[in-house]
Amino acid sequence: MEENKKFRNHISIIIEQIGAGIVALAVLAVSIVMQNVEEMAETDMSFLQGKGMIIFLVLALFLVLSVGNRIFAWANTYICIEENAVVIERGKVNKKKNTIGIRNISNINIEQNLFEMILGTCKVKLDTNSRSTADSTDVKIVLKKADAAKFKAKITRKLQGQPEQEVCGQEQFGSAAEAEDEVFDIRAEFGDVFQHGVFSVNIFSLLILTGAVIGTVTTVLQLLEQPHLMSSLLGAAAGIVVAAGIVLSALWDTVKDFIRYYDFRAKRRGDKIYIKYGFLKKMEYTIPVDKIQALKIRQSFVARIFHRYMAEIVNVGMGDEKEEQNSFLILYAPEEKMREQLELLLPEFAPAADQKVERLPAAVWAAWAVPGVIYTAAVCASAAVCAVFLEESAVLIWLGAAGLILILLIGMLLKYLTDGSGSDGTFLKICHGYFGKNYISVRYSQIQYMEIRQNFIARAFGIRKGEIHLLASSANTSHGIPYFKGNEHERIRQGMLGL
Repeated sequence: MEENKKFRNHISIIIEQIGAGIVALAVLAVSIVMQNVEEMAETDMSFLQGKGMIIFLVLALFLVLSVGNRIFAWANTYICIEENAVVIERGKVNKKKNTIGIRNISNINIEQNLFEMILGTCKVKLDTNSRSTADSTDVKIVLKKADAAKFKAKITRKLQGQPEQEVCGQEQFGSAAEAEDEVFDIRAEFGDVFQHGVFSVNIFSLLILTGAVIGTVTTVLQLLEQPHLMSSLLGAAAGIVVAAGIVLSALWDTVKDFIRYYDFRAKRRGDKIYIKYGFLKKMEYTIPVDKIQALKIRQSFVARIFHRYMAEIVNVGMGDEKEEQNSFLILYAPEEKMREQLELLLPEFAPAADQKVERLPAAVWAAWAVPGVIYTAAVCASAAVCAVFLEESAVLIWLGAAGLILILLIGMLLKYLTDGSGSDGTFLKICHGYFGKNYISVRYSQIQYMEIRQNFIARAFGIRKGEIHLLASSANTSHGIPYFKGNEHERIRQGMLGL
C-alpha cells in the first residue's frame, strides 16, 4: 500500500450500507401481502393495478435512488495515507476533505461480519483521542483482508515512528507477523466460553424470553382451535411476526455471549494488548496500554452467587459503538484465575484487583430519606386519584402502589449492601450494583475532573458523594462516587494534581 496513493473502499460497502433497508422493505412487503392474501386471491392479482402498482413503483424508485446514491458516494470517496495523516476525500460537486493526524489515533481495530467473511473483506476502524468523537468510530474502511492488514501495519509503523525497512515483513498478511499472532497468552476453550455465557445471562432477559415463549405458544394453540385455521393464521401473521421478533430478541440476549466470544484470545506484547474473538462476527483489537483509562471488574447476579469475575477495559477507542459496549479483557473465571490473567495482560492495574472497597456509611439512609419520602408521597397520591375514578379496582391499585414502594425499599437495601468506594495512593475504586456488582478502578491521573455534592442532610452527617469524568465514550465517561465519609475527595484531588 503505497504512500500518497489514493484508494477506495471495497465496493461491497454499498451492499452493507443498503442491506438493512432492503431487508426492512422486504419484511414490510411480506407482512402486507400475508395480511391481504385472501383479498388478493379473490381479485385475480388485480391488486397490482391502481394504488397497489403506485406503491410498488414508489418503493422500487426509492430503492433505485438509494442504490444510485450509494454508488455515487462510493465512486467519489478516496482514502490516502500521507506522511503524518490519513486523508479522506468525499464528494464531486461539494467536496469534503477530512484529515486525521496519525499521532492522534488511539486504536486500530479490525472487524469482520458474516457477509465480509464470505467476500474475504473486513472493516478497519480507526479511533482518535478526541472526546468530541469518542461516541463514534472516526473512520471505517472496508478492504480486502490482505489490504486491511497492510493498511494497519503501515499506520502502526507510523505511530511507532519506525522506518519502512524495519517492519517491511509486517506488510504481508500471512508472514511472521501473523505467525506471532497465533501465540497468545490466553486462549479460551469451548468450556471457558460456555462458562462465560452461563454467567453472563441476564435474568430479566431470561424472564422476558420465558414469558414471550409461553405467550406465543398459548396464542398458537388458540389459533389452532379456530374453525378457519388458515384464515386465522394469515390474519394474525403480523402479530406472530412481532411475537417471534420478541422471542428471538430475548433469546439472542440470553445466548449471545456463547457465540460472540467464540475462540477468545488475548496477549500482551510490549506496550500493546491484542484481543481476538468471534464466530458470526470476528473482532480484532490492538490496544495501546497507555490509552487505557480504567479497569472494570464485573459480576452478574449468577456470577456473584458462584464467585466468578470478568474484566473489561475503558479507553477512548473501545466501547464507542453498541456492539462494542463490552470491551472484554478477561472472560468470567474464578477470582484466582482472573488475577493471574490480569497479571499477564495488564499488570499495571493488577494492584487494583486487591484494593478494598468500603461499604456505604450508615448515615446514607438519612440522605436517602428525603427523595424516598417524596417518591412514596407521589405514589400514594397517584394511587388515591386512580382509586377515586376506578372504585371497583381500588384494592388492586393500592396493592400496586404498595408494590412500587416495596421495590424502592428493596432497591435501597441492595444498593446499601453493594455500593462502596476505596482509594489509596494510586487508584480510586468504585463499586455499584443491585443484584450484580460492577467495580471500576481508575488512576487519579486519568480523571479529567471531579464533582463533589452534599445535600443539607448529608452535610449534617458529614457524608458526601460525587462523580468523576474520564476521556472515553459517553457510556463510560461519567462514574458516580457513592456516599463516603471522611476526606477521600481530598486524596483524589491531590492525586489528580500530582501532589
